Amino acid sequence: MRQIHRRIGKYEIKSILGEGATGVVFEGFDPDIQRRVAIKTLHPHLLTGKVGAGLLARFKREAISAAKCIHPNIVTILEYGQHDGRPFIAMEYVNGISVQKFMKRRLRMGRGISLKRTLTIVSGLLNGLHAAHQYGIVHRDVKASNVLITRGSGHIKLADFGMARLAENSDLTMIGSLIGTPRYMAPELRFGLEADARADVFSATRLFLELLKMLPANTRATRSRLPEIADIPPGNRIDYTAIYPTAFIPVIIKGLHADRAERYQAASELMQAIKDAMPGLYRQPEVSVEEEATPMDSVEDGLYTPSDGEVDSLTSLLIDYLGPIGEIIMADLETRASSMDNLVLELAREIPGRDKQQEFLRRWQSISLARQEQFEESRERQPHKNSSQPANTPMLNRIGHGVANYFEPISKTIFGHGSNRTDK
Repeated sequence: MRQIHRRIGKYEIKSILGEGATGVVFEGFDPDIQRRVAIKTLHPHLLTGKVGAGLLARFKREAISAAKCIHPNIVTILEYGQHDGRPFIAMEYVNGISVQKFMKRRLRMGRGISLKRTLTIVSGLLNGLHAAHQYGIVHRDVKASNVLITRGSGHIKLADFGMARLAENSDLTMIGSLIGTPRYMAPELRFGLEADARADVFSATRLFLELLKMLPANTRATRSRLPEIADIPPGNRIDYTAIYPTAFIPVIIKGLHADRAERYQAASELMQAIKDAMPGLYRQPEVSVEEEATPMDSVEDGLYTPSDGEVDSLTSLLIDYLGPIGEIIMADLETRASSMDNLVLELAREIPGRDKQQEFLRRWQSISLARQEQFEESRERQPHKNSSQPANTPMLNRIGHGVANYFEPISKTIFGHGSNRTDK
């Protein structure tokens, strides 16, 4: 624990979740209500002198800012206090990873980020920002590391209001005003000017641009290069050589406008502009845009819904190949699968290496056959019960045909062996 008590306030300290230049975040446990929490503290050596006073004021302001924002897309603040003269903030524990880490993992795996996943992230972020702005709070430090993806559900949470501005506390706004990640900072913040909600709109658009840059190469969306945006400070480092969805380019240009008067004036305006641009994403008239629009509209009509048992089995199997990120991938793909066949194939494509992909399919076939046998045994024990016959064997045959071109002829052997079994 390195000079940290085993308790901070009433909370039992379990582990270190992260550490930065100004403080440490611990995993804690609230014994009163029996739940995990995150505890954020400041390094003691930073709390002395004038700088320490300013940092302490900003730290307390973070607690006040976030505590005012009660919203599903914002990390909930539980308590602000002091322990042995050291301030701390107790907050909701988010079991997941930041968008920054998610992007890095995808890059290491050689995989892109789907448009649906990008829109899910941006939609959650903008919903959280809209709520904060309604409370008169400007975050001022929106970036990939401050946007969290909840493991399992894929829900988005906005964290770290350490640089937030409360409209009623303008005397504190200049403390740390130039602290932040340059490429996300709106021009007015970089030049030390007063910031409002439009600065958060700039930062959210910047994150949107980074996510769009990671679209898979085989995306169906029509894409082209982003024209250079005038008057953007060089430190923002926009990659103008990348290929972005053409329909979103006008949205990006407006959201990143150096003149905030020409920018979207609210997070809700940026969200609406993204929705309005979606019908122009694809040239092919036969491609439905509604599937890609689901993250913004929370629509699930017409999609296949796997059973809880299937989700648990597939998730456990995927984790064997991808680690904890398998939960996030499963949460993403299960919400837009048109069938079990499609879901299994899409999950297999997430695994690096053709050999591992084939192994995943073989193991899933074994699991499916075992589930089929258990179901049939159950039916034999209850012969008069009216229940439907699961279609595992036809499903395996369909997967075998559908995967043949992708995994070469070995897939027919893999699935043919199981699907040709005769029941005893």
